[in-house]
Amino acid sequence: MTKIHGGDIYSLGKKVIDFSSNINPLGINDEIISALKKGIYNIKFYPDVECGELRNVISQKESIDKKYIICGNGAAELIYNIVLAIMPKKALFTAPSFFEYERAVNIIQGEKKYYFLKYENDFDIFENILDYIDNSIDMVFICNPNNPTGRCVKKEIILKVIEKCEKNSIFAVIDECFMDFVDNREKYSALEYLDEYRNFMILKSFTKVYAIPGLRLGYALCSDCDIIEKMYLSRQPWSVSSFAQKAGIAAFENRDFVKKTVDFISNEREYIIKQFERLKIKYINSKANYILFKSEINLDEKLLKYGILIRNCDNYIGLGKGYYRIAVKRHNENKLLIKAIEEVYGSGNVDYDTRNNV
Repeated sequence: MTKIHGGDIYSLGKKVIDFSSNINPLGINDEIISALKKGIYNIKFYPDVECGELRNVISQKESIDKKYIICGNGAAELIYNIVLAIMPKKALFTAPSFFEYERAVNIIQGEKKYYFLKYENDFDIFENILDYIDNSIDMVFICNPNNPTGRCVKKEIILKVIEKCEKNSIFAVIDECFMDFVDNREKYSALEYLDEYRNFMILKSFTKVYAIPGLRLGYALCSDCDIIEKMYLSRQPWSVSSFAQKAGIAAFENRDFVKKTVDFISNEREYIIKQFERLKIKYINSKANYILFKSEINLDEKLLKYGILIRNCDNYIGLGKGYYRIAVKRHNENKLLIKAIEEVYGSGNVDYDTRNNV
């Protein structure tokens, strides 16, 4: 099986510090653990197919009508659900970006079109993406903040994309699974446009910020209820376990958890960036809980000898050899990473990037 994601700790046969998976380093909050312990007695029942209680909680958190919400077995399942609901003949992707969008379109043998992001522009999306949106395509996927670059798309560009898609009867998927890690995320989120536009969907995940990837839980927001219904019809009925639903409900009980996380990530991300600058490592300045950078050596292989796993990004379309992604973790782990990189490079003599890391 081809490896296309981080978090592959199972095939290594040894304990590692996993920087390849972008999970909240603060771990699972106590409310979720307590809910899971109590939920053990409910496994004799089938899960709620419609995730009614969980959707009520999400509705309150997002200030959006419950009927606009669908939950899934992780955001990844919802990507496949929406592709099967729309059945696009041709879809537009930014590159590099999360590969599951393309895999979903590949299943239905849809044609692919790319808007390539450029290293010299920090892999940002600009208004010229509108030139790629025309009536030859049926779907557009935008990851905001983008994975693996961590860059956010300006809200005015997102709005113009939605408007251009509406004029051309195109459905847009805005993946905001890492938005909870972004400071001042209201500056970037498309949430406020849901009441006005029915031709797009926002993807969200509990996996990353609440550190529960093993439970698989995500949700999508869309004001087109016909699309929501088609998504339900495209999957098996009990895809969200009772454990995942209980965890999702409990996740929102600690209202300070996300803010605490954002502050923590911001501080540790700044620490790593300062160390990269000291070592003259080429990096992309991220707003998420991960950082994309470049190395002229096979750094992933060499760091494994130190018990450190990082994400080799050479299989991302639009990147190639020499790109790596690391998660922002706890300070002692981040220090171990920097120390290991220093030892790999010896004196820290890394090719210097003369452009500004903005």
